[in-house]
Parts: sequence; C-alpha cells; structure tokens
Amino acid sequence: MNLKPAPPLLAALALCSFALCSLTGCRKAAQADGSEDLVSKVLFTATGSYDAQADLKERIPGLRRTTWTTKPPLPVQKIVLQYDSNARPLSWFLNLSGAQFTAQSLAGEGAAQVQTPQGQGWRPAKGTRLEDVLIVPTGQDSMSVLTRAYVTQNDPALLKAFAAR
Repeated sequence: MNLKPAPPLLAALALCSFALCSLTGCRKAAQADGSEDLVSKVLFTATGSYDAQADLKERIPGLRRTTWTTKPPLPVQKIVLQYDSNARPLSWFLNLSGAQFTAQSLAGEGAAQVQTPQGQGWRPAKGTRLEDVLIVPTGQDSMSVLTRAYVTQNDPALLKAFAAR
C-alpha cells in the first residue's frame, strides 16, 4: 500500500499552513536576542497565554479576573487582568503595578497623549499592535491598559480618549 502523499497535496497543505499562521498570528514577535518583546508579552498575557502561572483566577460579576504576583509574565510586581470571557482577545483591562517600564515606553514611538478623567494617557500609533488600547498611568510605576471594547462596556467615561489622536 502506497502511503506517500501526492506532491500537489503537500503543496496545498504547506500553503494552507502558511495562510493559517499569517491569519492567526502564530509568528512570535521577537527581539534580536530571541526574547519576546514587551508588546507581545502584554498581548499574550491579556489573551491567556500565561494563565497557567497565575496566582489567582476568579469570576466577578460579568467578567473574569486573573492575578499574577509571584511570577508575573511581564517585568512588573503585580498584574491584575479583567476580561470578558466571551470576547477575551478584544475586551480586556490590565492593571500593572511596580512596572519596570513607563506607560509612554509601552505606548511606543508615535503614541499620542490624550486626556482622560484619570489624567494624561497614551494612545499607541495607528498600525501598531496596541493601536486599539488606552494606556493610563495610575501612579509611580503603575498603569492601566484598556481595550476600546472593554472601555465601551465597562468604563464609558474613557471613550473620549479613543476619539483623540
């Protein structure tokens, strides 16, 4: 019995695999030293890649909350993530405490300063991986990172910051 796949089938599988990876973003963003960059780690944290190492997972009315204190996946002392489990990749809020980076550095080059009810915030530039988030410093070495979908559902007072750039 011949079990070798036909060459056209192999080509089709390779093409489908490449297309799927392109669409789903399976490519890891990495720095020259091979480590994941900060933005990638923020996005992976928000979407659940590091949930297994979280210290606490809980349900709160209408949302879920995950907390890291002993081994946070970002260079911070504590992470609290709230998200809508039905739309987690789109609707989330991160509170970062004891960060070893600033809100402005996370927002990146070309970020716009915006005013919020909590004070000055940052909107990352259009075309970046964080273009649909708002980053608000909440104290020394602390910040909140919120998606537009999360703000729309849970904190509409911040919506005006998404209009400004």
